[in-house]
Amino acid sequence: MERSLTHTHRTPLHPAIVVVAYNRPASLARLFGSLARLRIPNESQVPLVVSVDDGFAETVRVADEFHWPHGPKQVIARSHRLGLREHVLSCGDLSAEYGAVMVLEDDLYVSPDAYRYADAAVDYYDDSEKVAGISLYSYRIDEYLGLTFHPLEDGYDTFFMQTPSSSGQVWTARQWSRFRRWDAENPLLAGIHFPRKASTWSTERSWKKAFLGYLIDTDRYYVFPRVGLTTNCGDPGTHFHKEAINTAGRLLLGEPRWRFAAWNTDALRYDSWFEPHTETIERWWPGFGGHEVTIDFFGSKDLDGIDTPLLLSSKPCAAPEADFPMILLPFAHNLALSGQGEFFHLGRASDFKPLPARKWRRIFETSNGQIGREISAGILWDRVVRHVTRDAGDPRLVD
Repeated sequence: MERSLTHTHRTPLHPAIVVVAYNRPASLARLFGSLARLRIPNESQVPLVVSVDDGFAETVRVADEFHWPHGPKQVIARSHRLGLREHVLSCGDLSAEYGAVMVLEDDLYVSPDAYRYADAAVDYYDDSEKVAGISLYSYRIDEYLGLTFHPLEDGYDTFFMQTPSSSGQVWTARQWSRFRRWDAENPLLAGIHFPRKASTWSTERSWKKAFLGYLIDTDRYYVFPRVGLTTNCGDPGTHFHKEAINTAGRLLLGEPRWRFAAWNTDALRYDSWFEPHTETIERWWPGFGGHEVTIDFFGSKDLDGIDTPLLLSSKPCAAPEADFPMILLPFAHNLALSGQGEFFHLGRASDFKPLPARKWRRIFETSNGQIGREISAGILWDRVVRHVTRDAGDPRLVD
């Protein structure tokens, strides 16, 4: 599943760094602090573009004053308010000029090896038709359900998931142009079955919803690292009206030699619900996956959206063909314990009922770690105190 990182048949692409900024100059300064510590491979010349929506004056000043020693720097002060969707799209369009772009919103913080990873991943994955983008961020939390994300381990540093990354991502010109053509032809996202939370995102304002629809409709994937090269600081902004507490992820230190997983049907894949792909299940647990089965360990997929004859789910089943306990993490490992418990079921999709609240609470406890009543009450009280006192220990709460 590995390939050489060197392609001799074409000139390697070295992505430009493009920063998406608006009215958070302090956040931008923090991002610049981490960019100043980037290790750039082989003394490469790396262009830095800082795009400031609506030409916000203080943000433009911070951008102008930042010294970038690794190549040319350009500050684009937009003449009017684009909004996040159009702003990100315009930054992605710069891939046509530079060949590839590493896009960072201003509330991110990057690993010193973020650019080395991006540079190597672009060289490795640009030829892969099924790869629509390269994430620098590694999900710690399933963004739809709030559950800790436990991906399977297969010995590689990357895996594939049918969800876009918005906390640091890389697009090559050919990856981006495929999406832009699709987006122009599908402005209403008609007929696409989204995860429940994603379906509520604004079609007019969210570039991420459009990209998610593109992935689902064309059966393409993002490459994700197991350990992040960026983390999201959760600053208030367009999507977060107050500081977010579950966006920070692990951040890589050191200079590893990455083992990139190649794209093929045996690759470790996840769907748009953060569930293992049916072919991934079939590869490691034969007989429980494949095209006839929908995977639904979290019980979050709507029953009226199931289009396979069989379902593997935590939902109650009237006549299961097989039962499994909830003992091991990730949940897929419980498929090796058939008959040793009755939490997950394999059966005809028509025999399942909606997930009851008590089973959802069990999933939450198991996935996130049991939280006692005293501790959970204390956490809630501490949050109230932090907001009332404007806790100086968290600069995001200080006016």
